[in-house]
Amino acid sequence: MSDLRLVVPGEARIGEGPVWAADERALYWTEIHGFRLHRLDTVTGKVRTWPVKEKVASFALCEGGGLVASLHGGFALIDLERNELIRLAKPFGPELEVHLNDGRCDRSGRCFWSGTLHEPRTKKNGALFRLSGDGTAKEMAGGIIASNGIAFSPDNRVLYYADSRGPVVWAFDHDENTGAVSNRRLFAKVPAGEGLPDGAAVDSEGFYWSARFLGRRIVRYGADGSIDREIPMPVTNATMVAFGGPDFRTLYITTGRGALDAAALAKEPWAGGILAMTVDVPGLPEPSFRPDASLWARPRESLT
Repeated sequence: MSDLRLVVPGEARIGEGPVWAADERALYWTEIHGFRLHRLDTVTGKVRTWPVKEKVASFALCEGGGLVASLHGGFALIDLERNELIRLAKPFGPELEVHLNDGRCDRSGRCFWSGTLHEPRTKKNGALFRLSGDGTAKEMAGGIIASNGIAFSPDNRVLYYADSRGPVVWAFDHDENTGAVSNRRLFAKVPAGEGLPDGAAVDSEGFYWSARFLGRRIVRYGADGSIDREIPMPVTNATMVAFGGPDFRTLYITTGRGALDAAALAKEPWAGGILAMTVDVPGLPEPSFRPDASLWARPRESLT
């Protein structure tokens, strides 16, 4: 794992949510504060960008095309071909001072999961929501400051979920037939000074890879919560990881320039770009969300 490289230069304040599209051999990601979605064609090396009028915190590919997304103001479907969005559920009010953040589909594509983040990140007003195929959202866990690190075990029976301000990662039992979660328990607690648990992914052996914002590292945890390895990063802020490439042995890493001053940025030329490295254990294909066909017939508005 010594071939860490910069694959897409960038100056993102917060790059996030990388998703590998296997049939396209492409990587999608969001630049939250830049109000943009990006797609890297790994065959040609070309990057396509879509401006968006609202911050996109995370997303998943949809079966048949398009995206399901966590906008800061609620869930939505995005039609990239027509540059349009369809608003779905907004399961929280302005009084909570929260917005949606990290998100991911379960292994079956049955539900899209996303949690909220409190601004200015001082109250446990955040919650984890489950978006079903009919476009409705249900709160599944609460008492969170900054939702992050959502990922599922290979057998879909464990849901991982982090509070970056904990800073902790929890594990839940997940019933893929009903979408219910139970038995919330501590999976990992991050020691002071070692960064904040940000976005994550699970590999084919069931190990949990956690990006550490402000931590200059990626940490691979075993299913028992023990640390298997720590991989140093040449940037302060690794924000999320995704497995891709033809054999899912390429680990893509989004990064951000947030919280770095000019002096720090001068030492981190890769900050804000997309990094990649080859890993010895492959990841798994990312599932596609399966929205009811009727959702695509709902009122649309311009993506920009």
